[in-house]
Amino acid sequence: MHLRKLSLVAVLALLAAACSPAGEADDSTTSSLPPLTTSTTEPAPEAVVLSYALEAGDVFTYEVDIDQTIEMTASGDPGAMADEEFPSDMSIRLTGTTVFTQVVSVGPEPGTFEVRITGNLAGLEMSGTVDGEPVDSGDVPDLAGMEPIDTVVIVDEQGNIIPSDSEFEDELFGGLGGFGSFDQLNPGAGLGQFVGPPLSDGEVSVGDTWSETTSAPSFKEDEPITTKIDNEIVAAETLDGVEVFVIETTTTTSPIEFDLAELIFGFMFAFAPVDATDEERAEMDALAEQLRFAISVDETVANMTTWFDVAAGHAGQADYTSAANMVFDINVPDETTGELIAFNMDMHIAQDVTYRLTGTDSA
Repeated sequence: MHLRKLSLVAVLALLAAACSPAGEADDSTTSSLPPLTTSTTEPAPEAVVLSYALEAGDVFTYEVDIDQTIEMTASGDPGAMADEEFPSDMSIRLTGTTVFTQVVSVGPEPGTFEVRITGNLAGLEMSGTVDGEPVDSGDVPDLAGMEPIDTVVIVDEQGNIIPSDSEFEDELFGGLGGFGSFDQLNPGAGLGQFVGPPLSDGEVSVGDTWSETTSAPSFKEDEPITTKIDNEIVAAETLDGVEVFVIETTTTTSPIEFDLAELIFGFMFAFAPVDATDEERAEMDALAEQLRFAISVDETVANMTTWFDVAAGHAGQADYTSAANMVFDINVPDETTGELIAFNMDMHIAQDVTYRLTGTDSA
């Protein structure tokens, strides 16, 4: 019996299907957009209840300045990752400015909204090396995630992300959810996020803070994945004649570690003959002990500063910095020979992204 080969890109895409990105701030990159030179600090206004003013048919257009680095090292037999052309060393940088749109539709429940986020990354400039050879924008590695952004999120009036149901994920992973860190390691998907933080349910003004901690099940029943979101209004400003609150948000996601070996073993031997010999069962047991598909992500921290238009109910600008690191440690049977082959990969992605609202339209 041989294990069907797994695609790294497919694994990343599957694990990245859940929540918004999270990462650790990286001071090595800076946004190329001009600073907010037309803003002025104002005295703290009276406390108000903040909310997003969303209606079906609304379209928000954001100019998005991107500075992203992707670094990866790999060793072992790339045959463990199926037919993917997998470099042993990669260090690339993506920079440039593009446009994202957020189109609002009616959500699945009252008080929720479906937001479709689209954008094109084809115009970004690329530099760096792959296996020691220089690359440019005309020779884009698959792992650079340059496919167009096209994602849908469900939010409520406070900007809380509402997890969407996925029968496939529920069947395969038991409804794990909460993989913000994995989303961050899918380069393109991490950029397509709803612009703005989750807002407080109560009245707030300058100096006020609010926090929320959520948890999601993991492969280890006694170790859920936790995410804490801390928010603080640090200033009131007038930006181009509009009153805005400056909100600083820090999102912290706990470390994630799990091994898919047991799940893979179950797939491999789901149809094993009930009359297998003792020798065959001994071989299966020996394989189960050596099989490994371990994935880990360090604790991650993302930082975002948002200039929130209080009256209009949307983010006028948001500066987002993040970084995340994932490690793969794999030991699986070769599809042809059945012999165990090992593969290790360490991947790090850091990004500095600025979203600046340039237009709004209503149905």
